[in-house]
Amino acid sequence: MHVNGVMESVVRKLREEIVTGRLQAGSRLHEAELAERLGISRPPLREAFRTLSNENLVVCAPRKGCFVAPMSRGDCAEIYRVRQMVECTALDIVRQEGLSLAPLREALLAAQDMPEGVSTCDNFYLMSRFHLSLVECTGNRWLTHCHQGLRSSLARYQVMYLNLPGANAPSLDEHAQILALLEQGDFERAKAALVAHLNRTRQCLFDSMPGGGPAHDTR
Repeated sequence: MHVNGVMESVVRKLREEIVTGRLQAGSRLHEAELAERLGISRPPLREAFRTLSNENLVVCAPRKGCFVAPMSRGDCAEIYRVRQMVECTALDIVRQEGLSLAPLREALLAAQDMPEGVSTCDNFYLMSRFHLSLVECTGNRWLTHCHQGLRSSLARYQVMYLNLPGANAPSLDEHAQILALLEQGDFERAKAALVAHLNRTRQCLFDSMPGGGPAHDTR
């Protein structure tokens, strides 16, 4: 495999392990151990660290090494604040341009038909696809670019939320409610339902993290 192909494969592998929590927040990334486990040399591993650092998943410090980026209530609040801005803007574009809701319907149906016992990655993909489809269906490359900048860091919190007991059912119900309101043409209530959904999931995360308590409303 070409060097760039090796590096990209390592980036995908490490990104998945960080997002799913196999590599825990704050843990040190030992080059020798990872190189041996992944069956690669250190140069592509270091390039992978640089790429993941640009995604805010890895923090590298001179003479200290590289670590999985920490997670915190403050970081979660900041990410969710920007996420809300992006997704509410997406709703505005859908309304203004009369865009098709088919991608959201397909995403919801796929999540509702999810089989029992799926992997963490599959569960995350199917559940998060509704929100991703909302942004991507706008066709606005700058909005999509902004969302992509959040995606890796946001995914860590989304996976954390989906690992909470009983997390899927209320989210599916709320996705269905948002879509139903959009299909009825009631965009204001759909946006309010979206904001309430994001605030609820964020509050669940706050409650599950050290120092958990009421989250500041970001509306």
